[in-house]
Parts: sequence; structure tokens; C-alpha cells
Amino acid sequence: MEYKTYEYPSFNLYTVKTNRFKTVQMEIIFRDEVKCDDLLTKTFLVDLMTDVSEKYKTRKEMVKRLEELYQASFYGVTNKVGNVVMTSFVLNFLNPEYVSEENYLEEVIKLPCEAIMKPFIKAEEFDIKNFNIVKNRLHDEILGINEDINRVSLKSALKYLDESPSKYSVMGSLEELDKITPKTLASAYEDLIANNKCDIFVVGNIDMDKVANFVFKYFKNPTIKTKDYSLYVDNKIPKKVKIEKDKSKFLETNLVNIYGIENLSDKEKITTMHFYNYLLGGGGLNTKLYQLLREKNSLCYGVRSVYLKYDNLLMIQTSIDKKDVKKANSLIKLAFKEMKLGKFTNEELEAAKSSFIFSLNLALDDPAGILNNYVFHVISGLPLIEDRMKLINDVTKEEIVALASRIKPILEFVLEGDTNGNN
Repeated sequence: MEYKTYEYPSFNLYTVKTNRFKTVQMEIIFRDEVKCDDLLTKTFLVDLMTDVSEKYKTRKEMVKRLEELYQASFYGVTNKVGNVVMTSFVLNFLNPEYVSEENYLEEVIKLPCEAIMKPFIKAEEFDIKNFNIVKNRLHDEILGINEDINRVSLKSALKYLDESPSKYSVMGSLEELDKITPKTLASAYEDLIANNKCDIFVVGNIDMDKVANFVFKYFKNPTIKTKDYSLYVDNKIPKKVKIEKDKSKFLETNLVNIYGIENLSDKEKITTMHFYNYLLGGGGLNTKLYQLLREKNSLCYGVRSVYLKYDNLLMIQTSIDKKDVKKANSLIKLAFKEMKLGKFTNEELEAAKSSFIFSLNLALDDPAGILNNYVFHVISGLPLIEDRMKLINDVTKEEIVALASRIKPILEFVLEGDTNGNN
């Protein structure tokens, strides 16, 4: 793969030339620090701006144009990554090599550039008809989240992390959705253009110099923003563990345990902590948590652990009966103790390494996987996939054991089920 950077006054273009795919992926990414009151607004904004534009005033017109561009796709994604919110405009299109139209590359690159630079705004407001279509869609998505016990329990648990950026969600609540208007959304657009740092990433087997020329021709981003953002959240580890409880409409109970990790080195963030999490509860049926809680004690419906690298958090989520909360907590503590004592085999560690390498190879077979890795290589120094593979075999059992003693509890949260059937 050939990596190249094109520097412009108000953004950089990063390209990866590879002959692995017949399609090309392009992402225009705006970055800003997380603010609790604008995450859902950004989600709304990117959804609306990829539905319609000043040129294509209805979703039907936009879809028709994408079909004319050989079934290209154009959509928006909002992600909260640690301390940063990333608003991404994603374009997938066919390699021009397979297209007879001479100006295809220029036309397909022009579409997202114009959609961003010329949204469908009149009199300082977004068009109300399209606004309502997207609002109804988001309304249904939020309702769907509220019907998922796992997502509800995680969201409910994270709200107890004081003022940490880790507590906020890009989807927000129905109450927050109702506060957004066509006018406030237009203001949010102005803020996006004026105050967010922007970069563009392209992956595919095309002439990247031509791509750069067309991007510069059509993407007239006026903002020169040199400030960079640290993705990492400094979640403090309290002297006393918080214990919180909420009631829910669900029948089962969900237990969420949140931990902070002290003084991780770069290597530990990139590899060692991932292996710790895999062995503890992130690796499926053979993990400590699954074996202790489900196989040996038939205690839970499901259990998993998740490592949030940029939040510096480890989270364990367990679905159980309300009467088993105390025992589940006891077994979770036992799992941590066994990790500190190194009670896992070299064979289990090798299986974790093989799983990690398999996941990285899958990423190499997907334009989005390559692009995503390159994005984080640029903004946080994450090694490229090829280099990460080389780091994997260096991780030792002793390093994982040493890391285990620096994982400290922050919060124990119970979303208590309604055993009386009053849901």
C-alpha cells in the first residue's frame, strides 16, 4: 500500500493506494471536542446533509444521482471517540477504471463536496420537510435503543461518571431531539464549518493526484484550524467505588461494572490491554468471566467485557436475575484476582494473539477497515495494521499480569429488572 499526504490551508488529504478493491472509499471527517449539548445535533446534521443538498433537494433526487454514478453510496456517521466527536461524510464509489464515462471521477467527488459546502438552507433554516423526515427517523432509532436492555444499562451506568465526556451518547434522548429546530440545525452547520478541524481520507486503486485536484477544486472549506485534539479522556479513579441502582421495565437485571486503568504505556494501550480484555471477558466462550459465571455457576444469561481505549475504561456487562447480583460481583472479583495471579495458559494467550491477527487481516480485506486504521494513525499515532501485527507476538504473559494490578474499580451499577411483571 502506498500512503501519501496532500496539505492544503484548511485541511489535509490522506490517501492509501491499493489494488485490493474494485471500489473506492472516501471520508470527509470533521473533528471537535465533545460537548454534551451538541452530539445529537451533529448526528441529526450529518444525516440530513447526506439526504439532501441545495442541488438535490429531496432524498429521491439524491438517490437518483447516486444511481447515475454507478450505484455510489453517500451517508453520514457520527462517532464519539474518547474526548472527540467525529462527524464523517462517507462516499463509496466504483473504481473509474470500470466506468466508460470520462468525467466520472470528477462528478462523483463533486457530489459530497457540494453537499457539504452547499446544504439545503434557506433564510438561515434547513428545509422543514426534509428536516421532519430525518427527525422521525432519529425518533424511531432512539425508541429502538430504549428497547434494548444492554444499551439502556450502559447508557444509564455511564451517566454516573460525573462530568466525564465518556458519559455522553451521539444519539441522546427524545427530549434533546425535540429541542432541535431547522434554525438551530443551521447554526450547528455554521459551527461545524467554522470551528471543526477537517481532514479527508481516500482508499482505492486510483490516481490520487487527480483525486487531490478535484477535491481542491470543489471542497472550498474556509476554515484554517490548526488546533489538534487529544482523544484520551482522563477518567479519574475515585478513592471509593460508586454503587448505584436504577429500576427498569425489563424482566432481567443488568449489572455493569466500570474500571479505570492506571498509567498505561503506548504499547499497553495498543496491544497488552486488548489481550487482557480478551482473556478476561472479550473473547467469547473460553474467557474467565464466561467460565466462572455461566459454565461453572449457571449464573448469567450473558457476560462480556469491553475495553474502551480512548476512554481508558474497562466495562463488564452481565445479564442476570436480580437475586444473583451479589454472587455475580463476587465471581467477577475472583476473575480479576485470577488474572493478577496469572491463572491463564500460554495456549490461551496464543489463541488471543491468533484472534487479534485474524481481526487485523479482516480489516485489510475491507476498504473501511484500512481507512479507519489510517484515520487513527493520523490523529492518534496508532500504528498501521502491518506494524501492529509485528507488535502482537512481543506481548508476554508477564506483561499482562503486571498490567492486571493497575485496573481499579470506579462504578458498580445495577439496572434492576421488574420481577413483578409491571413493564
